[in-house]
Amino acid sequence: MNTPRAWLLLLLAACSAPKMAPFAMPKNVEDVRARLLVYIPEGREIEGARDFMREHGFACDAPLPSATDAHAHLCRADAAHADAGWSGWTVVLYERGGRLADVQARGP
Repeated sequence: MNTPRAWLLLLLAACSAPKMAPFAMPKNVEDVRARLLVYIPEGREIEGARDFMREHGFACDAPLPSATDAHAHLCRADAAHADAGWSGWTVVLYERGGRLADVQARGP
């Protein structure tokens, strides 16, 4: 592997972004926060986070009113996913300054 072409191919392979597995809800509500923060990281625009939740079977309410800059968006399973194991879970997206600040999940 002393040829320049081999080194170039190795460099290109090492620099390519890894493919993420398709998102799937975990079986335990305790694992939701960690899984979601991989796919919708803190600092992402809140509309992008709400769109992600919508694409994965959750309907998000309008943000709750707040006296501070932080707002909470409650997301629950939509009607099409009423029989899913996670249908009773509530995912809360916390927004600060138009960006996702944190995620929490609660089970029934």
